[in-house]
Amino acid sequence: MANFDEVILKSLVCLNMDDRDGQHVVTTLIDEAVKQGLLPQAHKEDAIMAVLKRELSASTALPDGIALPHGRTDCVSDIICMIGIHPRGVEFGAPDHLPSQIFVLLLVPATVGCNHIHFLANLSRRLMEQSVRNELLAVSTRDQLLQVLLSHSDEGLL
Repeated sequence: MANFDEVILKSLVCLNMDDRDGQHVVTTLIDEAVKQGLLPQAHKEDAIMAVLKRELSASTALPDGIALPHGRTDCVSDIICMIGIHPRGVEFGAPDHLPSQIFVLLLVPATVGCNHIHFLANLSRRLMEQSVRNELLAVSTRDQLLQVLLSHSDEGLL
């Protein structure tokens, strides 16, 4: 399992998303992962269903415009991370009832333990900082987004 920085550096990034709802954000991110060769086309529907099934059990939206949708699936052998920025935001079931603007979607191997929880915790600590969220919403390139996440270091490990 890769460490935090390695997962972030391999992340797919979609800026200026304009999907009409959270389900479409999930679909768009996974579609883009297929287009970029991170996920085989044959596994696209399974990946979407894994994430949406997880969302049905409990929303992964956090306060302050953050959503961390994820799903376990047999179609990946290592974590695939997809980051989407939706400037307007969409309803995603956040406890503060605010729209979610920053999406970090993970596909996690079904056979791996709970190492992705450490990744999510590390990421969450960074995203809880207002300054980090503001910087993420202001970036205009993938490299800028990755730099924001990596420059606000934590323990750096999963």
